[in-house]
Amino acid sequence: MRDMPPGVRTKVYGREYMSTSVEILGLVSSPRRFSYEELLTRPRVDADGFVIICGSGKVKDTPREISGVLLRDLLDEAGVVLKEHEDPNLTYVIATGNDGYRALFSWHELFNTSIGEGVMVVLEKDGLPLGEHEGRLCLVSARDERPGPRRIRYLSSVVVKRI
Repeated sequence: MRDMPPGVRTKVYGREYMSTSVEILGLVSSPRRFSYEELLTRPRVDADGFVIICGSGKVKDTPREISGVLLRDLLDEAGVVLKEHEDPNLTYVIATGNDGYRALFSWHELFNTSIGEGVMVVLEKDGLPLGEHEGRLCLVSARDERPGPRRIRYLSSVVVKRI
């Protein structure tokens, strides 16, 4: 999807997009890079019966068990900078994959709703490492009604910004 003109929806998959780490950048006190190996040692969350449903409502995959680490735990470790009372209302997070695909989350979604309990950096599907069609690291919002539009294959960076 990287550098494609509007309206073009050719999807790209392959080894050249594989990610082996995710960087947490932007408005954080300690920018961090988490390697795949390091993430494997972290406390895990699981989602059983997870199905990718695209924005149109089309089911894209059969129910799967996925396992990974919560994005908000990684953001907590990097230390999202919140100095003013209104900063949470103005803070957002952009997750990006090596293929250029992006998804947006508000600070409140991640830290102040149950959505945040399902936004995870996925490391395994059905007990196995992710394959070439998703990359070593993939981000999903498992509690979205239609999680497809915010699934980031080949996850490479998470940037915290403020409007």
